[in-house]
Amino acid sequence: MKSNGFTLVEVLVAMFTFALLAALVAGFAVYYFQSYNFSFEENQQIGIAQSGLTTMIREIREARLADNGAYPIEQALDNSFTFFADVTNDNRSDRVRYFLNGNELQKGVTEPTVVPVTYPSANEQIKTVVTNLDMAGTPIFTYYNGEWPADTVNNPLAVGSRLLNTRYVDVKLRIDIESNIGAQALNLSGGVSIRSLKNNL
Repeated sequence: MKSNGFTLVEVLVAMFTFALLAALVAGFAVYYFQSYNFSFEENQQIGIAQSGLTTMIREIREARLADNGAYPIEQALDNSFTFFADVTNDNRSDRVRYFLNGNELQKGVTEPTVVPVTYPSANEQIKTVVTNLDMAGTPIFTYYNGEWPADTVNNPLAVGSRLLNTRYVDVKLRIDIESNIGAQALNLSGGVSIRSLKNNL
């Protein structure tokens, strides 16, 4: 008599093949969703960083005298830049501070008080502009005088000569979203001349 059905070996081979295919499909699905999530997060972070950089460049361009008569630039460090500009759209000069805090670029805004005008540090409103920064020792802000790029001897400006001589500010942001998986860091940059301080006005 001839029996119908599968032998034990055939069943085991079929089960092994099915398990192998299922593992391959599952692995591909996990890889796909991880890649999708990373791409989505990367695009989101890039969009936020580009928007923050654009806003910062626009505000630096409009730096002007403070309402108490202080010079447009209050502090010019490698990873911190403080200046006065109307960023709240009330026709008054606000004290604006962009600074690196850990791996975040933050922005502090202090509105002027009534006469006599002051800018109390306690009133500073701080928000995060860009996250996942890894500058790798590169400064966010680099400062140049009004003779740049012809003057390569005195530029970039040293710390001691930045306040009074800065006319152009270069901004660089290095974003490292997933360094643990070997993803390449993204570099964004922009430069701006301060209108109120331009030499040719």
